[in-house]
Amino acid sequence: MIQPALIALIRDGETTIYIDPFGSVCFARQLIWGQDALEQWLAGRQPVHQFDTDCEAGAVIDFDAQALLWYSEEEPVDQPRTIQLLDKLIAEAWHGFEILYADGMCDLQIAAGDSISHASQQRLRVVDENADPLEFRSETLDEESPHCEQFDLDDEGERFAWVTILDQDQLIHHRLIGEITSDVIRNEDDPLSRLKSLPAYDVPAEQNVIEAIIVNEPERRIEIWGGRDIRAAAGEMALYWPDWDVECIEANGYEHQCRFSGPTGTPMTAAEALGTLVPMLLMTGNFDPSAMLGELGKSFKGLMAKLVTVVTVLVCLPFVIFALISGNWKAGGITIGVIVALVVITFKLIERKWRRGFAATLSEVHADPAMPDENEPATAGPLDPRQRRQQLDQLLSRAGLPSLAEIEPHFDSDVPMAV
Repeated sequence: MIQPALIALIRDGETTIYIDPFGSVCFARQLIWGQDALEQWLAGRQPVHQFDTDCEAGAVIDFDAQALLWYSEEEPVDQPRTIQLLDKLIAEAWHGFEILYADGMCDLQIAAGDSISHASQQRLRVVDENADPLEFRSETLDEESPHCEQFDLDDEGERFAWVTILDQDQLIHHRLIGEITSDVIRNEDDPLSRLKSLPAYDVPAEQNVIEAIIVNEPERRIEIWGGRDIRAAAGEMALYWPDWDVECIEANGYEHQCRFSGPTGTPMTAAEALGTLVPMLLMTGNFDPSAMLGELGKSFKGLMAKLVTVVTVLVCLPFVIFALISGNWKAGGITIGVIVALVVITFKLIERKWRRGFAATLSEVHADPAMPDENEPATAGPLDPRQRRQQLDQLLSRAGLPSLAEIEPHFDSDVPMAV
């Protein structure tokens, strides 16, 4: 289920907290319009009196320190280049503010209770020391190995981690894994040998890569780049690879890895990188959980209908064979007819009972007091589609990025759009 988002404003040392009930999805669309639009959007909402630990996204805006700290457990995009361009848009929209990205909601909770600490390298000085930076990663390379032979480099929807190794003989090895696993980061069980034993691949396209490692064995040097949590992974690697120089590449990681390995690869243009992000930023409606449940219900019903059809055919098949061999089509036809009738009646009874239960679930969702008021705007920024497009176009221009007209041919067709 879609989780709430939290926004805390600190002004003159006082903290005011607001909750957006279903705001965790594409939380960034609340930030890219700047502080005035965000405050205007919050003006009609009632503050809450304590930090909600169930939130999965949020921001703390400290007007005293001119700093913005934000976090989203489920970001709208996972491609590093797109994430960098999103950060560029937010930095432009919040001109004059220090923009920080948190490690988790615990950092936001700390900041909401105190003024945001200005920090070096976009990190808070005060963080949750009990948090495991690799908590959400696969533990071992063995867990990823079964998938390593199934990657399709021609599939635009594939996502994987790219590993490039320069060995002692000056030979380049390219490997693909689902993600950089904890045992690789923590240098357990000779990870380089196990990586080399995986299937070889050519250089992948940038659009498919969510994170990557470059290993230079002769120089004992590791470079790592990727999404939001890549700094934490680099920090852990520096601890567990003590005789190696570990560096986190903040920008243009794909181009750097291509230069290191030789081929030019297939880099993304800025317009391509923004194609998955911009449609979500243009959206003005709520993400309705009941609509999501409805779509899931339709899919489930269709799947069950297909399954029942297959089972019915398998049950009737022996009687068809019997009729063919014996020539007694009358008895076989009657038996098959009875079976089909029983299956249809049973399916309809189950469907009726299931639909009643499903309708009750939808009613509970709509009756939930946490559901957003229909009269409240779902998002900050202009609600008129034309005005929203115009202001986003202006923001793109100020940030030195392609216009909407250039980005629109690359819009992700799977993302609902504002029109």
